[in-house]
This record gives sequence, structure tokens and C-alpha cells, in this order.
Amino acid sequence: MPGAAVELGDARAPAPRLIRYLAPILADAEFRAATVLVAVVLVVGLASASDYGITPDEFLFNDYGPKAVAWYASGFSDRSVFDFYDVYLYGPWCQILVFFAQSLHVADPFVTRHAVTFVVGLGGIAALVPIGRRAASRWAGLAAVVLCLTTGNLYGQLFFTPNDVPFMAAMTWATLAVIVMTSRTIPTWPATVAAGVFTGLAIATRFGGVLSQAYLVGAMALRAIEAICRADGFAGKSLVAIGIRTLAALVLGWLTAIALWPWLQIGNPFLQFKAVYDYFIISYVQFNFMAWGESVFSGALPWHYIPGQLAARLPEGFVALLVIGLAFLVYVPARSLYELTRGKKRDDAGAVIRSLLAELAQSRALLVVVVAALGPPIFVVARGSVVFDALRHVLFVIPLLAVIAAWALVKLAPLLLRFRAVAISAAALHVVTTVGTMAYLHPLEYIAMNGFAGGVAGAYGRFDLDYWSEAATVAIRRLERRLAHDGPPRFATREPRVLVCIGWREPMVGPMFWQPWTIATEPGGADFVIELERWPCGKNVRGTVIDRVERFGRTFATTIETETGADPHPGATGGRK
Repeated sequence: MPGAAVELGDARAPAPRLIRYLAPILADAEFRAATVLVAVVLVVGLASASDYGITPDEFLFNDYGPKAVAWYASGFSDRSVFDFYDVYLYGPWCQILVFFAQSLHVADPFVTRHAVTFVVGLGGIAALVPIGRRAASRWAGLAAVVLCLTTGNLYGQLFFTPNDVPFMAAMTWATLAVIVMTSRTIPTWPATVAAGVFTGLAIATRFGGVLSQAYLVGAMALRAIEAICRADGFAGKSLVAIGIRTLAALVLGWLTAIALWPWLQIGNPFLQFKAVYDYFIISYVQFNFMAWGESVFSGALPWHYIPGQLAARLPEGFVALLVIGLAFLVYVPARSLYELTRGKKRDDAGAVIRSLLAELAQSRALLVVVVAALGPPIFVVARGSVVFDALRHVLFVIPLLAVIAAWALVKLAPLLLRFRAVAISAAALHVVTTVGTMAYLHPLEYIAMNGFAGGVAGAYGRFDLDYWSEAATVAIRRLERRLAHDGPPRFATREPRVLVCIGWREPMVGPMFWQPWTIATEPGGADFVIELERWPCGKNVRGTVIDRVERFGRTFATTIETETGADPHPGATGGRK
């Protein structure tokens, strides 16, 4: 009857139906533990979002969101989005989310930006729970999440890397969608739509997102191989259905990308995409920097650059498990091949090949993870792509590398459980040590280096550490407190002029100040100069060092009170006192 109350047991009741859907998830110990962990990290992250500084790229991406909104709101007539640096060569969906969140005025605009970026990144890491369950086994997903959240280089960047973090999240979601789509012989249409949308979202974040569609095609090819092997012949109907759904997902992916990325909308989408590819692969910014004590060039990196960065910046336990996981990836198929061929005659070669293909096809979820984790770094090396700032351009592979490491941990579990006390103690010590180091470095967690690289102290000067200039904000907050408590008399009648040494971004640093200071762009016109590890522009400034931001005895920011601030001729330079 219209208006009648819905009984608790009525199948039409939305709440019981939702409970029945969620019950298996809520009853699973791994999912419960992962939910608690992610919830705790979410609270901690949101509470500390204001601690993180504004990074050079955020000055640019913060204006991309409103310009992208103007493009859509004007009916595609406001083209200011294409006249603003080169940010239009990235997709703006996350920047639009940030813009709408900032319009609520619940916090400082850049604090809001950090909070939204963090939530998006954490959402990508949370997707590892179902990925690990499907690709490896129970508890692998939770282990992968723990490995990611205890990796300082990844955790710290979740707050302030404006494009690489959304790309990491989109690629992880796309990988999960591909795995779900290929979990059945004939994918369901909802799974097909999800794979199309999320691969499109990845493309609409950064051009490298097209790799997710390569994963999709490869996984569906394995799905087709399994269908053929199971049918012991040609499985026509299944192959046609698989092909139709694969094509539908690919088309939907590109439609999604075109809808979300203005750059693809102003010309032939594929030619526009190729232009972005050529720009970032061939013509992107190139310069020298330090890696393992040697100067390397971003446009001609040695083959071992990315493996070397992983070996230096991932926690020791992560590195060890990853190496074991890679060894398993060689050993397991080799053992399977040996067992399949043992005792077989030459006439059985076809049967052996079919059996091996069927086994590989059945392991397609793990294969998707392996290809998604190892493929991009191999491509970067083979193609000679321009890469810099340590791992940030391949940040999106770290969660999937964590799945491989977690897979190794699960396979080692029977052995480790024989020495339960030792294993638990070692794991606890490792987690406490890594988390403790991150807490000490806060808000510079991303500069964390492992023992193989000598820790932060040993890596200083041998690696590019604070490449996002996060220490600048720490120095600014200290200077604000110093001047509020005991500022020089000359600032009673005017605001101090402060130079923050961030290459090519000095005029943009105003949002970093919580006081109405004047931005200085040259040392000669500044009362205070804040120089950084990457940008030591105060070497020849005449003045006195009044503060240093240090971690493990190494300086990442230096605040200099200049003599020229009180000098009527502020162009003078000289040695530092």
C-alpha cells in the first residue's frame, strides 16, 4: 500500500539490502583491520594537513581548477585554461575537486588542497586491499597498505604533489577495475563500464594513463586464452563476447578521457594526445641532479636510476620483500614449466604449452599487477624518458610494487610462522622504526632515506632530498613566530621583505606567508632570505644566519637576516656572518 511502512525483512528495504551486501566485507578480519587502519590514517592526515608547505607545482595547479571550471561553464568559450603555463597538458579533474572544496571556505585554500589531495591518494592506497586479495591472497592487500603508509617518500607526497598523487590513485583504481573485469569468463557489463571509466580517468589525469588500457587488453587476451583452453578448442561465443566488452571498455575509456580533459576537446583527440606525449617524452625540462653521489642528467638517465631510487627511498623491509617477490616471479613459472615438461614426450609439446598458457591465464590478476608495477619503469629506461625528482614521476608504481612485496610476505608466511616470536618482533621493530622516523621528519617525511643509502644524514649531498622545498614553510613559520615575539624596530612601520629561494617561483610565494609580508624576488632587496637545499640563493648575501631547519643534523633551510634591509642602498652584497 502507498505510504505503508517497510518491514525490516522486506527485500525492498534499502538498509537491509545494504547490510546483506556489506556483511561479508564487515565480517572479514582483513577488511576490518584495513578499514580501521585507513580511518586512523585519514584522521591523522586531515589533522596535520596544515603542517605541509606549498610546493612549486601547487602555485600553478591551484589556478588550473577554476580555469577548467570556466572552460566548461562558459560553454567551451573561455580559453584562459590554455594560456596558463603548461598545466593544460594534464587532466584537471582533481584540481576541479580541489576548487569546489576550496569554495566551501572551511580552511585556508592550500590547507584544503592538501586535505583533498591526501584523501584522493589515500583512496588509491585503500584500493590495494581488494587488489591484493584478488592478485595474491588474504592479508596481502592489508600488508601492501601497511608497506605504503610506512614509506615516508610516498606518505609525505600524498599531501602536496598536485598531479602525481591523483595519477597514482587513478592508475590504482584502473588496475583494480581491470582485475575485476577479467575475473569472469565473460565480463559483466557493470565491470566493463567500471574498467572503461577508470582507465579513462587515468588517461584524463596524465598521458601515461593510456598504459591502463594496455593492461586491459593484455588481461582480456589472457581471459580469452583461458576460455579457449577450457573449451579444448575454439570457444566462439565466449571470444566474441570478450571482444565486444573489451572494445566497449576501450571506447568508453576514451570518451571519459575526452569529457574530462579540455586539451583533448579542442582538436583531434588522438593528435592532441600525441602532442602531449611528444612534449613530455622528448621536450620536457632537463637538468642535472645528484643520485648515489653522482651527477646525472634527467634527459639521459642511466638504466639503473629508478631501481637505484627504489633501493634508496623505500624502507628496508619493503626493499627486501620486493627483491624476494621478484625472485618468486622468476622461480614460480620456472618450476611450473619444469613440472609440466617432466616426463613428457616430444609429442606432448602442444599439451604442455596449453597447460602453461592456462596456468598463466589463471594468474592474470597477479600478472596485471606485475606488468603495471614493472612495465612503466622498464619503459622509462628503454624509451629514455625525461624523469627527475627521485620517484615522483613513477610514484604510481609504488602501491603495485607493495602488492608484489606483500605477495612475497604471504608466500613466506609458513616459514615465518615457524619462528613466530622472531618474525613478529622484527615486523614490529621495522614498523616502529619507520613510523618513528617519519614522525621525526614531519612535515618532511618524503625525504626519508633507508639504511642502504645511509639514512637522511648519509644521503645528504649524495641525493636530491627536499626537491619540493617543503623546508621553506617550516622556516617561514619559525620566522613568523620570531618576528611576532621580538621583531626589529624597523618593522613597526613597514612589513618585512622576505625572499624565499624557490627557483622560478619567487614571485608566487605570497600564499606561503600567514602574515602580510612583502615578497622580495632578489637578495639585495630582502630583509630576510630563506635559502633551501636545492636553491642556495643566499650564498653571497651579507647578513647573519638566524635559523636553520635541520633533520638528523643536516640543514634543509637557512634563514638569513640581511644587512641590506636597513641599508638605504640595498643592492650591496657580501659575505655571510
